[in-house]
Amino acid sequence: MNVKDSIIAELRDVPKTEIHLHIEAVTTANTVWKLIHKHNTKLENIGSIEDLESKFNVTSLTDFIDLFINIVQKSFKEAGDFDLLMDDLRSYLNSNGIVYTEVYLAPTTFIKNGIDFSEIVSVLNKHADLIYKEDNIDIKFIIDVSRGFGLDNAMKNLDLTIANRTPRIIGIGLGGAEKVGKAEIFAPVFEKAIKEGFRVVAHAGEDDDYTSINSAINNLKVERIGHGISAMENEECMDSLKKLQIPLEICPTSNLFTQTYVKKIEDHPVKKFYNRGIFVTINSDDPTLFGTTLLAEYALLIQNKIFTKKEIGQLIINNLRATFMDQDLKDSLEIKMRESLNNKGYL
Repeated sequence: MNVKDSIIAELRDVPKTEIHLHIEAVTTANTVWKLIHKHNTKLENIGSIEDLESKFNVTSLTDFIDLFINIVQKSFKEAGDFDLLMDDLRSYLNSNGIVYTEVYLAPTTFIKNGIDFSEIVSVLNKHADLIYKEDNIDIKFIIDVSRGFGLDNAMKNLDLTIANRTPRIIGIGLGGAEKVGKAEIFAPVFEKAIKEGFRVVAHAGEDDDYTSINSAINNLKVERIGHGISAMENEECMDSLKKLQIPLEICPTSNLFTQTYVKKIEDHPVKKFYNRGIFVTINSDDPTLFGTTLLAEYALLIQNKIFTKKEIGQLIINNLRATFMDQDLKDSLEIKMRESLNNKGYL
């Protein structure tokens, strides 16, 4: 067994949480192939499962965008298709030892394709309840209001979320291209969401400079930042993140794919942030599309000597503490988590 596999095996049965995970990006080639056949969808250069699997072998951001927009999202035609997606999510969570997760769902493209949002929510809730009952894995959802479709669409997504409120939908997030939709544009949406009692998060500092992070914090009053990598550019931004203890949802492999701020893993600022006292968590972002998992992310950081095993143990606990889980449940899980990590030499 190589070093990576050994680390993965050690950490697999440690109870873990994940807070930056896109539900569309746990879908597998097998699921997409089933949906292509179900709906008789014609996709360019996809004539076999082998063709599709080669598309899932992404090696660049361009490949990723093509796969996500032109293949994965196009394959979903009705709410019932989300049955297969939730099966993929269940498999991913079980294989990574994840017992609690807050999953992003970006509904805009699905809605524009004619799928009813309330029907999607119904399918997601049905499966999440079953997974909790049978596997004791708790799934919560954060609805992405999407930068790229503008303010009106974002408010529409929030209104749909309010109208379809369930205990499993806990918040909204701002995703999409930062330079296309600046955070401050969406302040009215986030103000309304907070008044409605939703938790609020935003992708920021992924493909735009550190001012994007500042804007998300100051204008949207977010409780967590997705990525936050460009904070590395500015001392004041890093100092602010440390002072406020706003968790960063760091996704190392994803940052390597975007190539905006990180060209190779050795240059990733995550250890710099950690040493500075910034609240850092590790996540997978788009696992099946980037060919990674939460376990693989932890192994990557140990393999490349960015973190020690004991520091990885602390990062696993950080991820739990950054969740929106009820505090009593959080405290109970931390006891179990610490016991498991201690037994394996990770604390």
